Amino acid sequence: MRFSQFVARNENVSLTDIIPWLQLIYFNAHNWDVDDSIPNVLYSKRKYVISNVLEYNIDKGIIEGKLVYEYICDDEGNPCAIDPDTEEFATELNLDKSYVNIKSLTNHLANDIEDGIEAPDKIKK
Repeated sequence: MRFSQFVARNENVSLTDIIPWLQLIYFNAHNWDVDDSIPNVLYSKRKYVISNVLEYNIDKGIIEGKLVYEYICDDEGNPCAIDPDTEEFATELNLDKSYVNIKSLTNHLANDIEDGIEAPDKIKK
């Protein structure tokens, strides 16, 4: 399926489906060093896309979408992990249930690319 067909058919796309595409975009924008390996760069770009591009921008309202967090549970379904900072049950992002508006994301990426996209490996806090 071509990207234009994908955008036309799907307004909201799960993060599971969009992360590999974004990962490749930022992979291609990577400033390569001698020590870089393809698996390490792909892994770092995945983390960057999830944290900086999707979570940060959806949370701030820059990109339309919804993030769904679920408790980290044991085998019986009971919350089991404690976040050391808040001392509450820890949560993790559910990539299947979370989604992003593909048109909003595309506009954001087009503006980033126009401004000379730089894809660092550092994660915003």
